[in-house]
Amino acid sequence: MIFQSLIALYDRLAQIGDVPPYGFSIEDIGFVISVDRKGNLLGQPEDLRTKITAQKFEFRTSETPYTNQVNVRANAAATTPNFMVDKADYIFGMSGNAPKKVHHKSFAELICEVCGATDDEGVAAVKAFLEKWNPADSVGLEGWKEICGTHGKWVAFRLQGDSCFVHERPAVKALWKSHVEKETFPEGVSFLDGSVRDLQSQYAQFKFGSGASLVSFNEVAYESYGKKKGENAPISVEAEFKSSAALKYLFRSKTQRLRIGDATTVFWAEKSSPVEVFMGQVLNPSFEDKAAAVPVQKFLETVRKGSLPNEIQSDGEIKFHILGLSLNKARLALRFWYVCTVAELMGRLRDHFQCLEMEHSEKDIPYPGIWHLLKETARETKDISPVLSGALARSILTGANYPENLYQGVLGRIRAEAAKKDPRTKKPIENVNYLRAAILKAVLKRNHNQEVPMSWDPDRKDIAYLLGGLFAVLEIAQRDALGKINTTIKDRFFSAASVTPASVFPRLLHLSQHHIEKAEYGYVSDRRIGEIMEHVDSFPAHMGMQDQGLFAIAYYQKKNAIDREIKEAVARKKVKGENNE
Repeated sequence: MIFQSLIALYDRLAQIGDVPPYGFSIEDIGFVISVDRKGNLLGQPEDLRTKITAQKFEFRTSETPYTNQVNVRANAAATTPNFMVDKADYIFGMSGNAPKKVHHKSFAELICEVCGATDDEGVAAVKAFLEKWNPADSVGLEGWKEICGTHGKWVAFRLQGDSCFVHERPAVKALWKSHVEKETFPEGVSFLDGSVRDLQSQYAQFKFGSGASLVSFNEVAYESYGKKKGENAPISVEAEFKSSAALKYLFRSKTQRLRIGDATTVFWAEKSSPVEVFMGQVLNPSFEDKAAAVPVQKFLETVRKGSLPNEIQSDGEIKFHILGLSLNKARLALRFWYVCTVAELMGRLRDHFQCLEMEHSEKDIPYPGIWHLLKETARETKDISPVLSGALARSILTGANYPENLYQGVLGRIRAEAAKKDPRTKKPIENVNYLRAAILKAVLKRNHNQEVPMSWDPDRKDIAYLLGGLFAVLEIAQRDALGKINTTIKDRFFSAASVTPASVFPRLLHLSQHHIEKAEYGYVSDRRIGEIMEHVDSFPAHMGMQDQGLFAIAYYQKKNAIDREIKEAVARKKVKGENNE
């Protein structure tokens, strides 16, 4: 089903020229060397890369001649060159300080084999360059370490006076197309449709750090009935090319691909639809300014109300495909495969964001992406569980329960940061912020069928909820009495109060009386404490994980409610003063 869907995607994209024809591939070009018609190198190699970070580059992409054999070359790499554009080993005959004579020779031989006696000026110039180039001169080229390094990618030729690469010249493309059409393959039954077809011997590899195939038989233990490698799951040449080209397109896409940790999720519709673009922005928003986020927020506002946005009103019944992959040695591990209609997908998104609904300030993200949620589970992004990212994406897209380690990770960070200070400002860090409270609420609602309000509910009588609100009241009572101090009751007692209330709250209530007596408006705190305590018969000796989450949510909501009450009172006082003037 996955292969058939990818093939259908290729056929759709081919109609508008978004995927290359058979025998070609969209590849990264790192450098280009310009040659004159006699094959002389003009100047230094030109760096086509755009540096993003120290180890990340954006490359010039080009439709290059390409075959499956080049795609999966490994042990036979030296004698499996690409045509007209390849790595430095093949172009210059050197890699670092190591000669690569076989690579260089096989590259030149393939050009001669494909081009024959053509009179194309670009081909003639490349042939001349390869004949006269001295590999030892490579180390003297400007940026040589970068050219043959990990981030050098492929090197292309450009003929003096041309704006395109040599491999992009129409005559050169025609020569290559004629060459690949002559290639012969063994016949057999393709497992996709049961028909007799030309069979591809090995599946394409995709760049997940190292090369990895969607289907791989890289060990004898995986093979059966004396068949070798791809013979165990035979696929036609056409089907293998189309499916791999479509998947490469998705991996390159900035809108239909979501990469978090070691997992990559790609998605597409059976017909062209704006939902393909919106999905990436919804699941992983990365807007630098609020204006760019407006279209996505309007889109989600409509979804949250239970209707389809205008852009996709007519697309409700078309199928939407979601494929989650990660690297597992020599093959891509299938994390999940989900097919639904666009209307069903919008329903899943609506449910997800309804689960997350929580009161927040204007500076908070109203529709957080997966990455925003995951960051709340770990001290640093490198500590985020790679398994968690795929599991969270799956729960959002399929409507399954949220992973429990998402909930546990957030509770762990709340406890760990109860006494943490910002290293720059030295101010206390809010250990229960909007996103953490929203995550806890979402898990309690979906996984445990607990209805949790968006903001403080004075009528809710769950003991964990009451105690969370009570702790917020006690903390603010201390703040009103002592102002800003180095160590608050949150720093010292939050974790214990949420797990073993009976051991903490009697002491905190006794301490609060001193705060009430000292504060100018202590009677207000005394009233707030009384409103909650009249519903508390006793303090539990221990609270479970669900109650700890409810405690944190109530703490967050009650603090917000009190702060809002204070701001409103200050505003009223200000207006009254202005009127008296």
